[in-house]
Amino acid sequence: MHSINAKNWTYTRYNKGDFMALITFGGDPETMEQDTLEYYVTVLEHEIHETYQQKFTSLSDACMFLNANYGDWTFEDQTAAKTGCSTCAAH
Repeated sequence: MHSINAKNWTYTRYNKGDFMALITFGGDPETMEQDTLEYYVTVLEHEIHETYQQKFTSLSDACMFLNANYGDWTFEDQTAAKTGCSTCAAH
């Protein structure tokens, strides 16, 4: 079984129907002064509508939460080669 971890979180996600769950990162003025990142577990609908987001100060905590709550969804590695008609450059 695949899982999202500190080595692959930047290019993997979980999908279920029109929803995807992934980890993003950001910061606010206070944390950026301390060179600290914040990690966000985010669920999107149709790749643009945010339906859920939770902030974490630890990447490992964000990964554990994401895997525990969405690990039964389809795992997607976005670096994997795509095949099939929908990947054709003509579309």
